[in-house]
Amino acid sequence: MALRSRTKPIDQRVKLAANAGLTLYVAPRSVLSDWLRLVLAEKEVEDARVETVLPGKPHEDFLVLNPAHVLPAACDREGVWLGARVIAEYLDERYPHPPLMPAAPAGRARVRMALAAFEQELVPLLDGPPNDPVRGERLRRLREAARRIPAQGWLLGREYTLADCAWAALLHGMEAQGFASSPANEALTRYAARLRARPAYQRCFEQ
Repeated sequence: MALRSRTKPIDQRVKLAANAGLTLYVAPRSVLSDWLRLVLAEKEVEDARVETVLPGKPHEDFLVLNPAHVLPAACDREGVWLGARVIAEYLDERYPHPPLMPAAPAGRARVRMALAAFEQELVPLLDGPPNDPVRGERLRRLREAARRIPAQGWLLGREYTLADCAWAALLHGMEAQGFASSPANEALTRYAARLRARPAYQRCFEQ
């Protein structure tokens, strides 16, 4: 289920070191969490930690920083950040190289629209058990979304953006659920191959 993007000031009781790096708290087998892990991999952030929060096994630091148990979540010396889209844009601005948002305002707006559709329309299609009786309908809707994929380049043009990171995580999640065994359109197949060829994808999902 998509999370509502929001921010929250850091709990004043929590004392972080002045030079503390960023910690990303993620859920296992989560498309939104995988998206943010891939963003970190694209940025090659060396001082960031990724902590997996397992169901039924509370993480002490996570509970103090985030009593609502919202995942994914991130924290650093500046605050606690909740909501996948908020965190993704924060990571892009905090670690500006390589940029994952276009320089032009119109380009950034297109990326934000694509990310809103990703969270609200696409990620929920992967929810549910593998034997879900509406699995065929979910696959059909995912294929409909895949028609937006261009034959060449990236999702929104020549630049690789946060939206491509999101689709990479989505396709990885589809594979994990067995959707890859179903026929896909040629443009989607080529796009997926381009995503998998990126070193960050390989470090994030294949090592």
